[in-house]
Amino acid sequence: MLKWIIDRIEGRAGGRSTPIGVVPAVEDLDLEGLDVDPDDVAKALAVDPGEWRRELPMIEEWFEFVGEKLPTGVKDEFEALKQRLAE
Repeated sequence: MLKWIIDRIEGRAGGRSTPIGVVPAVEDLDLEGLDVDPDDVAKALAVDPGEWRRELPMIEEWFEFVGEKLPTGVKDEFEALKQRLAE
């Protein structure tokens, strides 16, 4: 995963856009030497917007617990995430 992140930053790797951001496709990852099934990796990388929408209230509850210590940028990103998941 780290190699994909670096390659993505340097423009050498692709990704697919999702409501939570860009994620790699299985073929974008270097799985050489790993004992993993590419189908399992694909399942792990799948983004289920409905599942994320169900998580939103719990995230919001945590943010309320953190209160004023929560950085504004985190709150802004969360609001943007909610908008993307509503689309």
